[in-house]
Amino acid sequence: MLKTLSPERVDACLAEAAGSPMAADGVEYPTWYLHRWHFLPEGYLSRRSSAMYDAVVRRVYNVASEARLHAALVAALMRQGAEDILELGSGPGNGLLAMHTALPSTKVTGIDLSPFLLEMAHDRLPERAAELVHGDATRLPWSDGAFDAVVSQHVLGHLPPAAALTAWNEASRVLRPGGRLYLLEHAWHKRRPGPLRPALKQPLLAGLIRLEAFEKAEA
Repeated sequence: MLKTLSPERVDACLAEAAGSPMAADGVEYPTWYLHRWHFLPEGYLSRRSSAMYDAVVRRVYNVASEARLHAALVAALMRQGAEDILELGSGPGNGLLAMHTALPSTKVTGIDLSPFLLEMAHDRLPERAAELVHGDATRLPWSDGAFDAVVSQHVLGHLPPAAALTAWNEASRVLRPGGRLYLLEHAWHKRRPGPLRPALKQPLLAGLIRLEAFEKAEA
């Protein structure tokens, strides 16, 4: 699923990313991110690759049933009573839009390493529907206990093991006691161990996708 980019292509992608209006100063791209993820020409670091992800790869990930998956996720968030939600790797904003639409009084925040996917989310979302942050899920720029729910859709299962564990730890850190991490992943992706206890496991789409929740212990 990965194919190395040439140094020249990497330099061109980084230069283009730096010029994005959604790019934040000081954001560093891990080496593992600078690849042709899922056959996208420049991974997630070009506008054309981001458009291809939105048009094709996103639909494949979600078995052409994204609305059904989002409905299950939103129902779980509603049962929890989540009021402050962070989505890791929020991409072009479809999940953020679903959460904002169903939970309009909830504060929704998305973080993504691709400024080009953030551009798409900015254009897709209504004004002030969500806060969009350019950054890395393994280095979250929030204080401890900032959110009562963290969402990851097809993100943690795709990270290298060390990065996945770091992201788990970061998600746990920014969760309040009693808060939950929600994962939407393909069933064949192994869940990385993390410092949270299982709270929900729900198979979806004939078991191809699973929705899981993991809860942070009360203080």
